[in-house]
Amino acid sequence: MNKIREKIKNNFDALEGAMKAQKHLDEDNIVEVLMLIEACSKYWRVLDDEHRDFLNSIRFAVEQEMPWE
Repeated sequence: MNKIREKIKNNFDALEGAMKAQKHLDEDNIVEVLMLIEACSKYWRVLDDEHRDFLNSIRFAVEQEMPWE
C-alpha cells in the first residue's frame, strides 16, 4: 500500500472510531470530528464511491446532530 492510501485508510479509521464514540454530539470533541472530516475530504478526487458516501453520511449526521449507528 502506498503512503497516500495508507494515510487515507488511517484517517477514515480514526473518523469511524470518533463517530462510533459519538464524539460529534459532544461540544468538546466535535472539533476533532470536523478535523478528521477535513483530513478525509482533501482526498476526495481519489476516493471511491463507498468512501464518498461514507463522508456524506457523516456530514449529514454532524449537521443534523444525529447519533451514529
